[in-house]
Amino acid sequence: MMTDEERAAEALATVQDHQDRARRAARLPWWVYLVIFVVTAGFTAVNDFVDLDGGKFVAGVVLGLLLIALAVGARLRSAPLSHARGVQQRQEFVPWVFVVVAVVGGAGAWLLSRYGTDAAADLAGALGLRDYPYTVAGVLFGLAFTLLFALSQALLAVARRRGDR
Repeated sequence: MMTDEERAAEALATVQDHQDRARRAARLPWWVYLVIFVVTAGFTAVNDFVDLDGGKFVAGVVLGLLLIALAVGARLRSAPLSHARGVQQRQEFVPWVFVVVAVVGGAGAWLLSRYGTDAAADLAGALGLRDYPYTVAGVLFGLAFTLLFALSQALLAVARRRGDR
């Protein structure tokens, strides 16, 4: 026969196991990071291959996709990706995570405004892709945005583990 302490310990272990499984299920899959990278790089690289009219079309497509995502998010009251995966993680705001991501993003934006197009053109020339500076810039932007998003997800996971809310 089990004592109250043993039953409590077993119940606690069951709850912790359930929480771990739920936490793993709520993680973003690897392909989300790939999509962020490909979309960012692709929409920047398209400037090497289309004229101004094509650029307006691409901008319109991006704006349309953003509006659709916003409408779906407002209608479902959750992130569209979370809803599609069937795991609707609680949206939480952790101030120190926001500050860290804002500082890193601000530093990146400052570097971009200071060195962005010239550095990408120089790198494209060094790689032998002188005719494709926007493609090189797109790959760099895609990498930067993907890493910034990954940083925000990692910091939120740390905050959840520490219990910061």
